[in-house]
Amino acid sequence: MRGVAYSPDFKALMMGLHQQGETFSALSRRHHIARELLSRWWHDYSQGGLAALQPQSRRPHHSPTKTSARTVRHVLQLRAARRSAVWIARELGLGYGTVQRMLETHAVNQLPRPARPKPRRYEKQRPGELLHIDLKYLPALRNARNDFEFAAVDDFSREAVVAIRTDQTSAVAAAFLEHVLAALPYRVEAVLTDNAFVFTMRHAQHSDRLTRFQQVCAAHSIRHYLLRPYAPQSNGKVERFFRTIDDECLHVRQLFTFAARSRAVDDFVWYYNHERPHLSLGGMTPVDRRKLYFRQAE
Repeated sequence: MRGVAYSPDFKALMMGLHQQGETFSALSRRHHIARELLSRWWHDYSQGGLAALQPQSRRPHHSPTKTSARTVRHVLQLRAARRSAVWIARELGLGYGTVQRMLETHAVNQLPRPARPKPRRYEKQRPGELLHIDLKYLPALRNARNDFEFAAVDDFSREAVVAIRTDQTSAVAAAFLEHVLAALPYRVEAVLTDNAFVFTMRHAQHSDRLTRFQQVCAAHSIRHYLLRPYAPQSNGKVERFFRTIDDECLHVRQLFTFAARSRAVDDFVWYYNHERPHLSLGGMTPVDRRKLYFRQAE
């Protein structure tokens, strides 16, 4: 039977039966093996014994088109410089498949990911020392209008204040900050925001002008810190808080009206502040940690 790989033990059995007197024709009919194959096995066995029945390499003794060792070294050097297989093939005039096989043979077909620097984590020492403030688009409800979720998270206690609004102007952001100051039972010393126009004119044509949000900060002697451009991880506490609201509130059930969504968020924020254990606080709630701080400060 063509295409079948026979083990050396099976070949030795067939040769032994033939030595005992069975013909190749009988063995061929009984075991469904081509007579010519049995004859070839016998020839090999007669010349080299059982060792000749072992699988033999079919690799040619001479490969005139084999890639030179020098080319392989060049390919590996370019790969070490983080070049892609396509780039290497084009640079050296080789086929892409040839380069890819070389990389797979030497186990460098996938580039290692560059090591990321460890994030610098920090935590303030008292409530109100720094508030992380941000806003997020919320998908439109039945009225086909986007809403905006404003959130402030205290860096020390993780206590949060949230409000859903229908606009994202600086006046709305300023009103939200006033709402935050009234809701928190301690003085806010500083806030951290991104560079959106609702918070700052830093990247606007008139960068020296103060937004309504900044005017509220100035009126309450609150320092306003801005994130470095393209560094949202610096405001990671409020970003993580947004994901928590999505996972545990907004994505849990369908909310069809602005009032229903606002009420659901308000209920969740109360639960988040007063009842939900916070892993980064050792299982305490944000309100528990805030109260503990002021008890110890007395």
